[in-house]
Amino acid sequence: MGIHLIIFVLLIGYWHYREKSRYGALKSMLITVLGGFSLLAGLILLTLETGTTSIRGMIEQADVIVNSEHFIFILVFLLLGAFTKSAQFPFHIWLPDAMEAPTPVSAYLHSATMVKAGIYLMARFSPIFSEVPLFFILLSIFGLVTLAWASYMAVRQTDLKGILAFSTISQLGMIMAMLGFGTSYAVFAAVFHILNHATFKGSLFMVAGIVDHETGTRDIRKLGGLMTFMPISATLAIFGTFSMAGVPLPFLNGFYSKELFFESSLHLGEYSGTFVETLITYIPIVAVVGSIFTFIYSMYLFFGTFRGKYQEDELPKNHMKHQL
Repeated sequence: MGIHLIIFVLLIGYWHYREKSRYGALKSMLITVLGGFSLLAGLILLTLETGTTSIRGMIEQADVIVNSEHFIFILVFLLLGAFTKSAQFPFHIWLPDAMEAPTPVSAYLHSATMVKAGIYLMARFSPIFSEVPLFFILLSIFGLVTLAWASYMAVRQTDLKGILAFSTISQLGMIMAMLGFGTSYAVFAAVFHILNHATFKGSLFMVAGIVDHETGTRDIRKLGGLMTFMPISATLAIFGTFSMAGVPLPFLNGFYSKELFFESSLHLGEYSGTFVETLITYIPIVAVVGSIFTFIYSMYLFFGTFRGKYQEDELPKNHMKHQL
């Protein structure tokens, strides 16, 4: 994990002569290193409680961990590590600044590896904590807040990579919430969406890079009408954005995992307590609201870039008409 982090920080600061690149790399390093130390503290406590460094061995001693006097510290340390690594609110602030990296690095960063580390951590330890109400409360609240807030912020962006950055944060929030639901159905849906997110988000970042290369800008206010000049990129964008939006078409993988998300939000675990029961009531509502914004920014991304009027005078590179 340490070597992996160093490589990503160097890639984020690839254009080291730019102040924003250096700032993004430094911010990413500070927040994720904080989470790494927190994760290390949690793993040390788990090892001391169970006498093993094997995650499988820890799962077999779940009762020992849950009934430990250090349980709260273990849970908080692990959650802090997961939230910082996977850009959950309020630790999401490093991910948009990491967009200063070259577009292939952004595609790699957002669709796979780095941002999935915290998600993977929670998925691996969910058999230990899934029956604990506090685990359900914290992951569900933080995940759904991340989903709703980042979806709203994505709609407000004008940079293509900015839209995709906040869309990544919102998708990570949805996955984290599903892991917090704790049921086997929800965990399956979370893992399934991890795979789906990697496919459509990786392709969309590369499309954003192609648009930037061909037009000289990522400002969606200056784009439009590019489908005629970039039909292959537009086709890939259709599949990516419609899948991200969860459009109900049988050949779009995002639709199936979002359907599982809604289904899992209606069939949560059996937890007692007034607050928990109230939370269970409102979870499907927040899930629907967040998904509405997901649909909006997905359509905004595609139609704002590839449909509408071609604004030739607004583009730094306006040679595409001559390519026809």
